[in-house]
Amino acid sequence: MSEANHRETWQPPPRPDWLRRLNFEGDCMDISGVVPLDEKSLLESAMRSTGLSYFGSDEWREPFLVFIKALEEEAELHLMGRLWARHEILMLLEIRLTVEDTYTRHPEINDEQIVQPIIIVGQSRCGTSYLLNVLAANPDNGATMQWEAYFPCPPPEKASYKTDPRVALGHRIVDRWNRVTPTIAGAYEFSGDNPVEDCQLLGATFLSNSYMDGIGQVPSYDAYLMKQDLVPALQYHQRILKLLQWKNPRQHWVLKDPMHLDRLTALLKVYPDACFVWPHRDPVRAVASVVSLIGTIQWGRSNHPFKGGSFEYVTDPVYSAQRFNAVIDQLDAGGVPAPQMFHPHFKDVVDNTLATVEAMYQHFGIPLSAAGRRGIAQYVANHPRDSRPPHKFDAGSDEVIANARRAYRRYQEYFNIPSE
Repeated sequence: MSEANHRETWQPPPRPDWLRRLNFEGDCMDISGVVPLDEKSLLESAMRSTGLSYFGSDEWREPFLVFIKALEEEAELHLMGRLWARHEILMLLEIRLTVEDTYTRHPEINDEQIVQPIIIVGQSRCGTSYLLNVLAANPDNGATMQWEAYFPCPPPEKASYKTDPRVALGHRIVDRWNRVTPTIAGAYEFSGDNPVEDCQLLGATFLSNSYMDGIGQVPSYDAYLMKQDLVPALQYHQRILKLLQWKNPRQHWVLKDPMHLDRLTALLKVYPDACFVWPHRDPVRAVASVVSLIGTIQWGRSNHPFKGGSFEYVTDPVYSAQRFNAVIDQLDAGGVPAPQMFHPHFKDVVDNTLATVEAMYQHFGIPLSAAGRRGIAQYVANHPRDSRPPHKFDAGSDEVIANARRAYRRYQEYFNIPSE
């Protein structure tokens, strides 16, 4: 890279002793033979564990093959990373098998309607997860919870939604993040009954850069994905949402994925009445926090985080600023209708949460019920900002900050975003 940046100065946190010992044992194994990630082994295992064989239409197969090839050749996973990767890929394949089986037996699910979904977009570390949790506290809304993203079938039912045994299983699986990378708790909350990003459901299409990159660093897959039409992936995302609301109705879905910023026109083809929310924060501080988070994620998978250009689209200010500028161009040209996007600032989201949410509902013309207002207020009261360990990260040298500030200049000026 030509300019100094946060990736070059990031330092990995210490690993738990048990993980160091496990990976030490892996150093004397043929871990690719012990933990295979090839097509035949993965498909046969998923079909054997579910007793099913129909994966649905074939749009997922090519990106699946591109991904596992890149994972094998580029990711340099250690033993834990490889075990984790196989488990996650098998879960994605099993989701496809069980979703298609459920639709085959209940084609009426396709009649479900997704109305005015509220879709949170924008740079990570700008209050997007907090806003997702806040909006999910409105009983009129629905968000994809971690456990149902892992196990959408059988479709969750309203009467047992809070007590479903899959909640505890989902928590045990996602809590692995805290066991493998304990310092991550200060940056992100992993829980079986927390809302999750759409990248996880999109993972079942194998057209989801942020989810697949989380499994391992795969720059050739990222390059491939940039050339793909993502409408089929979003249609499958909608297919899963219909299934999830079939027996547990939701008036409005609340969705979130920072990478949706690059998919706005595709999203409008699938969800033409979408309500986009783009929170804004000093992007220089946000990108430093993103680098810390992603470095920690990859440190849990590989001894070589930030290799080969992975995650540059969110960790390199030049590339991420280009993404923001592209959306500004779309807004100016009318490709994304301005009335369908709400622009709160981070400080208002966290310091004046209820007022900001009320303004958002008014902007979109969606009624905010008394029950919704109470649920949101209760969530805010029960989740003060200091309730989690602090996320410690290096803001960067003067040179790194200056380079980032130059890259983000247009974005900050356009949305009047103060520097922190």
